[in-house]
Amino acid sequence: MPVLVEHLGSVEPAVVSAVEDEGRALVVGGDRYTLRRLNGRFVRDGEPYYGVRLVLSPPGTEVR
Repeated sequence: MPVLVEHLGSVEPAVVSAVEDEGRALVVGGDRYTLRRLNGRFVRDGEPYYGVRLVLSPPGTEVR
């Protein structure tokens, strides 16, 4: 599944390589992102809730 990795001030396309923990964790580019209860976003493990996060694309759309 295509996603965007959103850093502070930049965005890069990537692909989900694994889904773990019944969908509460995603592996993208070798990094694990977990779903945060506070804001409902996938954020890179080890970072605060506002850290590097994933933007999932809606079905039928392409990440460019």
